[in-house]
Amino acid sequence: MLAQSIPQGHLSRGIMSEFNNQNPEIPDDLSSLDAKESLQPEDEVEAQPEQSAPTAEDMVEQLTAQRDEYLRSLQQTAADFDNYRKRVTRQSLEVGDQKVEALIVRLLPALDNIELALAHSGENPELTSSLAQISNSLFDILAKEGLEQINIADVDFDPTCHEAVIHEPGEGRAKVTEVLRTGYRWKQKVVRPAMVKVVGQG
Repeated sequence: MLAQSIPQGHLSRGIMSEFNNQNPEIPDDLSSLDAKESLQPEDEVEAQPEQSAPTAEDMVEQLTAQRDEYLRSLQQTAADFDNYRKRVTRQSLEVGDQKVEALIVRLLPALDNIELALAHSGENPELTSSLAQISNSLFDILAKEGLEQINIADVDFDPTCHEAVIHEPGEGRAKVTEVLRTGYRWKQKVVRPAMVKVVGQG
């Protein structure tokens, strides 16, 4: 037959030639494929350096920094509270002083009326004594709150505490010769100037 007449060597070469033509990408040397297969993905990843555990000194330093931060925060809070307490106390005292001052100013007309009644009660000793006791008692209470009278004559005229309603010419500096209405200070603050008669150059 025809198949038997073809030599075995010629048949093998023909088959390999036809196979190579159909698969041109397959290399003759398969050793390179073995090398590529041996490369695994994990071989391409570089090993990460291991992180060292914190030392005792590092932990002490970190705790010390946290302690200092907490201490500063506590000190700032304490200072803020102390300032707040002082401010509230000062405001409370100021409000209290304003109320006392307003009350004293409202009582001044009563003191004026008692003083005027005393000036016209000379013919009635009993009335004079009674009015004097009332006046002294009331003024003593107000004096304990810081009230002072401005009613001294023969002193230099001071526009901060005197109101000149009568001014007569004269030589030298202006002097208070008569107090027509008592003035008052409260805690060194003039709440009402004294009405006075002044003689001299203003």
